[in-house]
Amino acid sequence: MRPVKTAHTEQDHAAEQRIDAEIDRILATEEELFPSSGFMASVMERVEQEAAVPAPIQFPWKRFIPGIVLASGVFGWGAVELIRAGVPMLRSLTLTVPDLTVAHLQYAEPVGWVALALGVSLASWLLSRRLAGRGGLL
Repeated sequence: MRPVKTAHTEQDHAAEQRIDAEIDRILATEEELFPSSGFMASVMERVEQEAAVPAPIQFPWKRFIPGIVLASGVFGWGAVELIRAGVPMLRSLTLTVPDLTVAHLQYAEPVGWVALALGVSLASWLLSRRLAGRGGLL
């Protein structure tokens, strides 16, 4: 099996040499390429336009960094105070069902009806938008 492989390799090598010779012949006979008459002038004009553009405005880091430091301090202080006040409150928290009296329940029923009406209104509006096509409102 080895001789077949070497013969195949010799054939590949000969084919590669022929292809290289053909490429060299084609490249040697090609005429020289020159840019079109206005190409160099248009390129130079574009380069001059780019050179004339002013430098971009630098970001005002000197004003930005103190603001970030101040905001970080405020949020950090708020987190510390929240934890300081929240830990004792969590210890005294009991999980009991609130006792709702009849007076509280009479206000809960209309709230449910209002929420249902708002939900039905929203659903009908979204359905009409879908049927009529996108209007750009949402």
